[in-house]
Amino acid sequence: MEPPNYALGILFATIASVSWASANFFIKPALRGAPVLKTTAVVTSINASCVLILTLAFFPLAAFRPTESRTWIFVLLAGTLHFGVSRAFMNAAIQRIGPNRTIPVANSFPLITAYLATFTLGEPLTWRIVIGLILLFGGITLIVRAKPAVDEPDRSPAASRTIAGWVFAGLTSLLMGVSAVFLKRASLDLHPLVVSSLTLWCGAAVAWLIVGASGKKEPQGAIPPGAWKWILAAAVGHSVAIPFYNGALTQTLAVHVTSIASAQPLIAIPIGWIFMREAENITLRLVAGAALTVSGTLLVIV
Repeated sequence: MEPPNYALGILFATIASVSWASANFFIKPALRGAPVLKTTAVVTSINASCVLILTLAFFPLAAFRPTESRTWIFVLLAGTLHFGVSRAFMNAAIQRIGPNRTIPVANSFPLITAYLATFTLGEPLTWRIVIGLILLFGGITLIVRAKPAVDEPDRSPAASRTIAGWVFAGLTSLLMGVSAVFLKRASLDLHPLVVSSLTLWCGAAVAWLIVGASGKKEPQGAIPPGAWKWILAAAVGHSVAIPFYNGALTQTLAVHVTSIASAQPLIAIPIGWIFMREAENITLRLVAGAALTVSGTLLVIV
């Protein structure tokens, strides 16, 4: 394996962040009138198919065989937590509180990754990183306290729905923070593109199991025809982001990669203004929070 390249890692992480921010905005119109869990499973399946085709174009089947048996455990845990469960929570949160509020909360996971990476990967946790993460969290707090989205006004009958949205976003952060460590451990044994393919298919299987289990209690409706163009756009965004994200984890510290990924709020604001001007209420507090988040990220990685 070639020695890590810091600049390449930062570039890969940036590409992943932009792609994820785009995918998270494309998924919102897809979720209007569509069942969240089924839509999540479909997006993950399309995502897994795209990445598998790309992987097989460059690697033989032998590349899917790890040198250490425990790598399979890391793949299983990363796929289940990151692409199976957390993605369902992410989409459920976006449906309830909007992407401008879901993305920053969900992407506070560097706080969790930094802590875990210190003990499991031997990565340093310096005061500079700690201060940067505090600034990042402060920016997230500002964004959370921003006004609700225009299409989801803050009315008391919808209070439980809003609270559920924040809970789902928080659970997404927790699972993504933990899974980042598993993704890095797996990517140290297998090529990042191979890891992306394996974990995505694992996540897709889990997503469909969740759909089946939930369907027994509450039948899942059909996906509206108008949602498919947004589903495909979201799947493409995820298909670009995930290989670059895993590749970045092999080139620099996990806290660097996750911090850049968490800078999505700044990317999400212009995307929301361009594509969903009527659905997202861009406030000064929202912009200030996003800027503070990015400042913290830069302090961590520079």
